[in-house]
Amino acid sequence: MEKKNFILLLTLLSAIPFAQLSENGLPLNKLRKLESSSRETILLGYDQYNFTYDSSTKQSNFNFTVHFLLKNWNYTLKMFKDETIIKFNNITLKAIINYQGDDEGKEAEFNCSKKEIKPNVESYYEYINNYYSDVNYYPYYHAQFLCDYNLTGKGIPKKINITTNFTKDIYLNDTQVSFVSSSAEALEKDLVSLKYYTEYFKILENANFTSQSPNYFKIKIKADYLYDNYDSENIYLITTVNGSPKKILCSGKRAKDNSDDKDYYFLQSKGSNNLAGANLSYALLNYTTGEEWKQHTMAILDFAENSKNANGTILPPKVEYKKKSGGLSTGGICAIVIPSVLVLLGVGALVFFLSRRAVPSPPIKAIGNNTMGVVASSEAVVHQ
Repeated sequence: MEKKNFILLLTLLSAIPFAQLSENGLPLNKLRKLESSSRETILLGYDQYNFTYDSSTKQSNFNFTVHFLLKNWNYTLKMFKDETIIKFNNITLKAIINYQGDDEGKEAEFNCSKKEIKPNVESYYEYINNYYSDVNYYPYYHAQFLCDYNLTGKGIPKKINITTNFTKDIYLNDTQVSFVSSSAEALEKDLVSLKYYTEYFKILENANFTSQSPNYFKIKIKADYLYDNYDSENIYLITTVNGSPKKILCSGKRAKDNSDDKDYYFLQSKGSNNLAGANLSYALLNYTTGEEWKQHTMAILDFAENSKNANGTILPPKVEYKKKSGGLSTGGICAIVIPSVLVLLGVGALVFFLSRRAVPSPPIKAIGNNTMGVVASSEAVVHQ
């Protein structure tokens, strides 16, 4: 038994030098599934909120548009056939509505029906070229649903909060929603102020961070079909930071990259921002000024799947241990002290185990030549 305990203890002691703490102790970010061939259904966001009241019927109507991006659905379009339309069932969104003059929210259900489904193409030339082909594949589709809720009586809403869990409860054409963008999370907290509408969605593919910090980022994007008219100093990136909606002022400009002398679109934040932990995957960029068509355009950030930050998350600041000049850092001291203490404890345990030997019985005095003495003496020898 002592030998087994000794071997077990020796094994544990030999494993101590290989036991290490995590480098930074931070949990890994949850990555979205990233296979180029996988089908993804992304909730992009909302717009075009509208409220009307019909005094003759005493009916109030609330409606807004919800936008989805369908990626790698592998649908094809065939010329002059009904297959050019993807058919979808209606969906239902649950919400809590707070009315003016009433702080207690009321439950509501919005019935959403397909408004429009169309392929998202990079240029008009590409659309025409594909239309007149026999069979074509589009990597992206843009789906719009119009959501309505009718109420008897005039209740003017001041806040609408969508409570539906999209990734658990919503299916489009039997396909579950796979990702909710941070833009959608931000916009659903302020639906009643969404007066603008989006007519064009521009996919900014193969996005990569060229630099980032908790207060700043710069992103390089493939510039095919992205001309100078997308240059702007007034672009708002819509996202959430620590669960709160945030609009980040950005500038976007097409320029050459010295590394390969090719044109790219560079997007960078302006000013100082608290961005740690913000997820920019499929985040929306709102062009707020310029030509009218640009004001109705939303750009979508789609990060390169093989990039270092393919999940599009701005990393939190690194925790660095201060060093005293000429001495070890706190981490270095801990790396020496902790294994040393463990070894000392192990040595102490080893001594304890080795010292647990049976104490010999005291010698039995001779009791003459009697039979009982002989038996007792024999038993003592056996026990020893």
